[in-house]
Amino acid sequence: MIPYDAKVEQTCGICGMFFLHNKQGRFTSHLLHSHSISLHDYLLMYYYTKEDLKCASDFCLNTVKLRRGVPNTYCSKSCGNTKTKFRKCVVCGTLFENQDLRIRGCSEVCGNKLRSIGVAKWHKLMSEEYKKAHFAVIGKKTAMTRKKNYRPAWNKGKTGIYSAETIEKIRNATIRQFQTQSFRKTKIERIMENMLNKMGITNRYSFCIEKRQFDFVLPKHQIVIECDGDYWHANPKFYPNPKDWQLERIQIDQEKNVIARRNGYQILRFWEDDILNNLAKVRSTIATYVPSATTESETINVNA
Repeated sequence: MIPYDAKVEQTCGICGMFFLHNKQGRFTSHLLHSHSISLHDYLLMYYYTKEDLKCASDFCLNTVKLRRGVPNTYCSKSCGNTKTKFRKCVVCGTLFENQDLRIRGCSEVCGNKLRSIGVAKWHKLMSEEYKKAHFAVIGKKTAMTRKKNYRPAWNKGKTGIYSAETIEKIRNATIRQFQTQSFRKTKIERIMENMLNKMGITNRYSFCIEKRQFDFVLPKHQIVIECDGDYWHANPKFYPNPKDWQLERIQIDQEKNVIARRNGYQILRFWEDDILNNLAKVRSTIATYVPSATTESETINVNA
């Protein structure tokens, strides 16, 4: 495009008349008297093309105005602003428009990816010590919030939400966790372990048979011990009419009994209520099956 210049030769685009220049306005007067059109309108209609009048902004489809016969670069101040609202997505490279200059992703998908990248970089910079403490705090706060708002985990009590493959992966991960003992024992499990040690009985915490986990095994005597929580395993003393999910838990316990016996183990089950309030009875029962055990009454530290 050659911009209009009054100092150069002019040829009327309507009738073809030639002028050496338009410095004195002769070409402008010709347009007005012969064709009843202003120089401004003539330039827009006969001199410049639509492409010549297009706004220089990549995202704008508007046409620009003329200033002294020459098209402006942008149609408005916003398009000409150096801090334009149009920018490139840092994830996929797509150009997008947004008034908020803090947003660097063109869509919700790219925004989520960008956040994930940022979090991953942050985690990489964390020391193992700091990371462990950080996620411990998050886990504690999440548990407290759910408890406060009476909101259980999203998958609690639900069935059919995991595929068979996913369930198998979860089970194997749980088994590895039990094998490495990378978790806390419950209060009644700590009491049981303390008591078995004081009775001089060799025991091992967390024992798996056929992908089922048992609380304790007495390897020298082929005995497995289960410490059943009153609520989760539906102690009939407190829950004479168990709920559906408790009935399912009872069914699982019965299956574990069958598995233990099928593999040559005797299984002993003790309720939480007996472990906490009648430990002498628990000790006596175990001594019946392990005659070599120390049966003297001892004080067990329930907070151990």
